[in-house]
Amino acid sequence: MDDPISNAPTVDEYGDPSWEPVVLCPCITWKEFELWLQHNEGRFRRWAFEPLEDGTDNGQVVIYSLPTETHERTAHRVYRSIMRQICRAGNDHHLDDSLFCGSPTCKIGDLGQEADLALTPVGLSVGGPILQSSRGFAFPNVVVEIAYKNDSLPRLRAKLARWMSDETSVQVAIGIKIFPTSLNRTAILRLRGPPAQVTHVAFGAARPGPLQIVFPLVKCLLFGISS
Repeated sequence: MDDPISNAPTVDEYGDPSWEPVVLCPCITWKEFELWLQHNEGRFRRWAFEPLEDGTDNGQVVIYSLPTETHERTAHRVYRSIMRQICRAGNDHHLDDSLFCGSPTCKIGDLGQEADLALTPVGLSVGGPILQSSRGFAFPNVVVEIAYKNDSLPRLRAKLARWMSDETSVQVAIGIKIFPTSLNRTAILRLRGPPAQVTHVAFGAARPGPLQIVFPLVKCLLFGISS
């Protein structure tokens, strides 16, 4: 999955290279996988726990793509875009000091996943409209997903839809699809309530402008926190 594009065995419907996903574990329960994660923190990223259709609690752990500098750089650009908006808005609520940035393990129904980046207000706890994600922790308010090689646009849309399902309390889901064989990318912004806003922008220009991801900052970032 970290091969050069020219080594890809197949091409998807968008003309991008495609490799088969790697099955890290073909049969395991979510509790067993959580325990494994606790003893292998940070060893594997960008995994998905997918339930098996065998009538049991078992699932398989699949890795579709490896983390790359492109993933990290793009996620950081989204984060900087949000921070710029906070600064321009005056930061009256001290948002820059009250947000925790990470990639928490989350379980949505029978499926487990972790975002490339997530923002959670300090002090957010489970209760009322704030739902539990995993290990007793609350779902983050904002999640960011980056799709690059071997990660299709339909799969990205499906991940964002899961984040915004009624089984989570995520308020904002941001997805960036980078097409490795062209200069194009697709930015998807989903807010809880309104339909998805989809923006197509050029990627790879000599001096690309700042990525603009705009949403109601205080309402979404501090959702679930008493004022």
